[in-house]
Amino acid sequence: MLSRFSNEVLSRGSNAVLPQNLSDSWLKTVQKRCDDFLDGNFSVDQCTETLDMGDPILVACVHEVIRHNRGAGSTLSPGELAENATIYALSITMETIRRESDMEMALPSLENLLSIDRIVQFGKINPDFGQFLKRTCIIPETTASTEASWFKRLKQKILSRINAN
Repeated sequence: MLSRFSNEVLSRGSNAVLPQNLSDSWLKTVQKRCDDFLDGNFSVDQCTETLDMGDPILVACVHEVIRHNRGAGSTLSPGELAENATIYALSITMETIRRESDMEMALPSLENLLSIDRIVQFGKINPDFGQFLKRTCIIPETTASTEASWFKRLKQKILSRINAN
């Protein structure tokens, strides 16, 4: 599957991994992998630390965006990879929602695709999605401050942006 994805999507360049540029069939395939990633790492009403870094297709998409934004040879720490995989998975979910509901939303660019602010803004205009973020502990109701892992830092970034408005 990764070889086929590489030939049909990655070979077309970085813009091809933007959710809005995926064909319906590839969006469905990537959405399934994002669902598995999110389901495996975020349980409703149970805040747990992410252990799985994601499917190879999901990771390849994240690396393609990072390569475009930071240049070839850029590396990610495991925490950065997990954070960006989570944001990319949520971005794929947002695109699926947009296509299935004809909901209007600003389409992401390579520069803002992995932005927490995009996720937060969508959660603000779509209360069901915002509630999902809270119930899966992607956005916590409260935060305990100890040694901050990548996951706690991501949650804190999202929460602080929501509370800023």
